[in-house]
Order: sequence, then structure tokens, then C-alpha cells
Amino acid sequence: MSLEISVWVPDGDAYAGRRGVEDPPGSSTGVGAESFRYKIWGSAAARSLGATFLPQLADITEENRGNLQVPPDRLGAFGQECTLLAENVDHLSAMTGYDRDRILHYLTNMQNAIERAKTVGGGIIIW
Repeated sequence: MSLEISVWVPDGDAYAGRRGVEDPPGSSTGVGAESFRYKIWGSAAARSLGATFLPQLADITEENRGNLQVPPDRLGAFGQECTLLAENVDHLSAMTGYDRDRILHYLTNMQNAIERAKTVGGGIIIW
């Protein structure tokens, strides 16, 4: 399995109060293999840099079911976290053993999804 990022918009009539938004053709939504929950996004290296959103993927609870939801009003903060990790990708790569370009690719996919979500007044979910 792989982790994917999706854009959603609030919809009181839809399941869980949100409706998924179709991704534009050619967009990439992958944000890592399932193991990235722990090995990258929830790693001590990511947490030591100040990441708080992405480590939630490793902190699976009954409530979040291992998903990370970021509502529209928190997209700016989530985008800042993605930028912080991208700016420190060499450290993240060295500490986790994963290729820096692969990590950057997934962070870019997150940033692109954030921009799509902002355009439609929605949020994102990683699952």
C-alpha cells in the first residue's frame, strides 16, 4: 500500500462532512510507501525539526484511523511544515537513509495538493 493525498471540500450532506475533489489529469498524489508513516513522516528526524502534522500519520488512533486531515484553516501551517522539511531534506535523508529526491518528490506532491485545496476552499487528507 501507498500513502496518498487527496483534496476535499466541506459538504454537510456527504459522508464525514466532506466530499473528495477529483485530481487534475497528470497530477501526482503519492506521498510515500506505507512504511513512510514511521520511517520518514513520523521519524525522530522529522519531529526534531519541529514537524507536528506529518508525525500524526505514525500516531494511529481509533479517532484518526491513521489518516491525517488538515482543514482549510490549517493549510498554511501545514504548508510551512512541508517547506521546513524540504529545506532540511539533506538532514532528513541522512537520518532516515531515504533518497533526498524521493522525499522532495513527495513533499512537492503535498505542496501541490495544498494549493489545489486553497483554490477550492477545501482541506487535505493523507491516507
